[in-house]
Amino acid sequence: MAMIEELTEQQALAMATTSGQAVAIYAYTPLCGTCKMGRRMLEITLPLLPEQTVYALNVNFAPTFVQAYEISSIPCLIVFEAWREKTPRFLYRMESVPRILEHIRSAIA
Repeated sequence: MAMIEELTEQQALAMATTSGQAVAIYAYTPLCGTCKMGRRMLEITLPLLPEQTVYALNVNFAPTFVQAYEISSIPCLIVFEAWREKTPRFLYRMESVPRILEHIRSAIA
């Protein structure tokens, strides 16, 4: 079953550079209302992605990750595609569940 698993900054950096598989990381801060709404939409999406784990990263504790990937705002859903160089794709606007699903599926297809 798909789930959202919390990462430390070190774990996120390692996954982004060495995982060899598609990785989705949701960057957020706990006090951000828009982040809470985006996370809820992401949770609704998870049953449609039964084999995919989505990771969450509290950017308050991840300054190196934020700087390395030039995250310009939150919430941000970052997808690292398995078959490409580690150039991530970013989704900053959590517009809808179908848009989030499309963003993740495009990397794991």
